[in-house]
Amino acid sequence: MAALNLLFLILTLSHGVMGHPTQMAPLTPMQLAHEITMDQLGNYVMKWTPRGDDIIFEVHVATTGYIGFGFSTNGGMRGSDIIVGGVDDVTGEVYLTDRHATGNTVPEVDSSQDVQLLGGFQNETHTALRFSRPWNTCDREGDLELSKVDTVRLIWAYGDSDPVGGDPMAIKYHSHRGSRSLYLNEPRLRIPDLGEDVKTWELRSPNLRLPDDMATVYWCKLFKIPHLSRKTHVIGYVPIISEDNIQHVHHILLYECHLPESDQYFEKWVDVEGAQCFGANMPLSWRYCTSPLVAWAIGGEGTFMPGHAGFPLGEEHGGATYFMMELHYDNPNLRKGIVDNSGLRIYYTENLRPHDAGILMLGHNVSPMQVIPPGQHWLTIGHCSSDCTSNNLPEKGVNVFAGILHAHLLGRNMTLRHIRDHKELPMIIRDLSYDFNFQENRNLKEELVVLPGDSLITECGLDSTSRTVPTFGGFGTYQEMCLAFLYYYPRVDLATCGSELSVKSLFYALGIKDARVQQGQKVGSPNEFGIDLDAETKLAEGLKARSMESRIQKLELVYLLRGIIIKAPAKYENRSLFDIVTSEESWKDESVVQRLKAVSVKGEHKQQCGLKTTYRGSRNQDEVTITYPEFTPLPAPENKMCHGDNEIGSDSQV
Repeated sequence: MAALNLLFLILTLSHGVMGHPTQMAPLTPMQLAHEITMDQLGNYVMKWTPRGDDIIFEVHVATTGYIGFGFSTNGGMRGSDIIVGGVDDVTGEVYLTDRHATGNTVPEVDSSQDVQLLGGFQNETHTALRFSRPWNTCDREGDLELSKVDTVRLIWAYGDSDPVGGDPMAIKYHSHRGSRSLYLNEPRLRIPDLGEDVKTWELRSPNLRLPDDMATVYWCKLFKIPHLSRKTHVIGYVPIISEDNIQHVHHILLYECHLPESDQYFEKWVDVEGAQCFGANMPLSWRYCTSPLVAWAIGGEGTFMPGHAGFPLGEEHGGATYFMMELHYDNPNLRKGIVDNSGLRIYYTENLRPHDAGILMLGHNVSPMQVIPPGQHWLTIGHCSSDCTSNNLPEKGVNVFAGILHAHLLGRNMTLRHIRDHKELPMIIRDLSYDFNFQENRNLKEELVVLPGDSLITECGLDSTSRTVPTFGGFGTYQEMCLAFLYYYPRVDLATCGSELSVKSLFYALGIKDARVQQGQKVGSPNEFGIDLDAETKLAEGLKARSMESRIQKLELVYLLRGIIIKAPAKYENRSLFDIVTSEESWKDESVVQRLKAVSVKGEHKQQCGLKTTYRGSRNQDEVTITYPEFTPLPAPENKMCHGDNEIGSDSQV
């Protein structure tokens, strides 16, 4: 290996320092399309412009040593594709090498150098490099193919000194490093020039102190819109995340609240600091806050609507007057003393857009019926059936202009399929390299029309191979979700269109023949419950008198399965469904796992087709069962093949 490295050094020095010679000089001016700061200190800035066959990158780093930049399948170093460059302090020449990492050691130099150096310079404090790199270099041994549609995990590093003696392998261990996920081929958020007609409305968490004995907290608070003199459109939003709590704020959803004569139900809650979402203290009226207006998650920067669409505010104008903000907090290390006032900044204007917009939530209902056995590569799906779209979309359909995909820690890939007349259409959005820590809105390059009678299938590829216990659908980070949110116009009453695995299908997989609901468990639609206004007034006063911290309890949806008692077969008699699905023995039986894997996709699902006035958690269509539709799949894209390569790339655009 040493001899090979020496040979490579001799060859590269004969043609220039380490592969690509360039005299140190300021970079010629070039306007690149995107820019991002890779680290929290602002010491590593990356700019880039995606092109048809390649990408131009430019990095500006606060160092006079070497710069590392690369691509990884998981954010780690092993198996990554790395570029190392800088300006030699002795010769004043810019160097750049294409490498790959076999472990946590100095990256090896590729036999095929597929990065083109375009220039660079160094001053007293910073080093800058500009280079281009093909989306697909066809170097299967040293390089990764970069996707134009999926998440790409970037890794970065820099050292305080250049390689010793010009030896490309004599790189000292980096003093600074990190990773960042991006969509390289999609525009990043740019706040447009806003006129004097645009106003802002801030909604914030009420300085909530997170408990230090719970990894996950969901907190909800109600807000009332500012005073409006006429119809108004929301045209965008950005998150406001407390700098100290960036790692703890996982997602923020803002839901419209819809009930007739809404003041009598919601006004009393505006001055209340909030309550734990879905907990015992969450008022029944809040469960009518179901239609999302904002869907933001970790890694996102916010979004602005296209110039022809906006979300209406005010009930009298087809929107909502009251909103519920839901914040999901993560504290996996149980840090003490975390206090947060993060939230949202909403931009709105009386300068109306031509169309009222809405958001449609799709996927698998957040439910313990989403069961993922340990040690598996798994697929969860959620249906939006043709019956639901037939009954709730206008004749000309709705125009989808953006979307966002959402899963938790097991998520590895997500796809939203679009079916019409038993044929699959081009996918609305997908991410075959999903990153839990990067959940950004996807702005479609061309709007897509969803017609009445179309069906939508949300597919989530999950990986539980590192877990020894089953995972269930739920709110916590270590539980799972499989959701998609579509931004569209014109606005309709449909708010949610999803499904969940039926109890019948789960019983079949587990071999359960008979069961009953334990006394005290209510079967049927929660809409049977009325809202007691006097009781809610007393609850509001009671919550004002209690600290927020005292209102937080651990929530596990899977505990709901304790109310279902098995009667047959005999080996399960008088055990709860919770006992069966959480038992280690259940998942040691490979036949059980395979049956559940089959019914999770092709088995019977219960449809939820929820309107804006639908009670959260209602199953008012729980007699409607659906199965995976029959359709002709979309043909695989024909991609360019590398010369002499029988493998087909995967970087085509959806």
